Amino acid sequence: MIRDAGGPAASEARLLRVEGVVKRFGGATALNGLMLSLGAGESLGVTGPNGSGKTTLLNVISGVVRPDLGRVWLAGLDITGWPPHLIVRAGVARTCQPSRLPLRLTVEQYVEAATLHRRLGRFRRRRVVNQVLDLTGLTDLRKRDASTLSSGESRRVQVGHTLATGGRLLLLDEPFASLSPGDAPEVLSVLRRLRGQGLAILLVAHTATVFQALCDRIAVVEAGRVVRTGSPAEVLRA
Repeated sequence: MIRDAGGPAASEARLLRVEGVVKRFGGATALNGLMLSLGAGESLGVTGPNGSGKTTLLNVISGVVRPDLGRVWLAGLDITGWPPHLIVRAGVARTCQPSRLPLRLTVEQYVEAATLHRRLGRFRRRRVVNQVLDLTGLTDLRKRDASTLSSGESRRVQVGHTLATGGRLLLLDEPFASLSPGDAPEVLSVLRRLRGQGLAILLVAHTATVFQALCDRIAVVEAGRVVRTGSPAEVLRA
């Protein structure tokens, strides 16, 4: 049983709070007192130069690495340092930086694999898979070998796999990297659809068009700190 550890009230509008997080790797400081928050149903874009700490931030939130200092709260739960499988169960789902799908599964099997930890009955699992395939525009590709897909189709499968975990917060690491101009609009359309479903999205990206089309706010990270936040219009104008 996951229990409330105290701290910010679970009823707060802030679904995610990252408070003063520090992470060092040897002599290098990847995160240096970073603070940000994300509301339920909000879409937050995170941007900054390479090496600024963006992926490390996602690693800390998702439990891949443990911070040296600071706390991470999810709806009032202190999830700092929890192992990744418990963070997934608490409602945080993540994609990693784009790569080829590692398993020779059909699209349907790849999405269904993400539901196994949820202990759903067969009927409910089938319903979740069908809903995810519909939301990501993959229904017609459900029987295709995932390894044969285009980069845009593969990216949508990765998003669908993440969505099928049942998360209420999606962490997306560079979902538009290496996509062709023809594939990017399809992925953007899927993410806008998910935003419309009320999911909270934390998106690492570098493209102004994506931020303007998808994000309520942008956080700019430099040297492991958030140095500026605001609406896309405010941040991109600066």
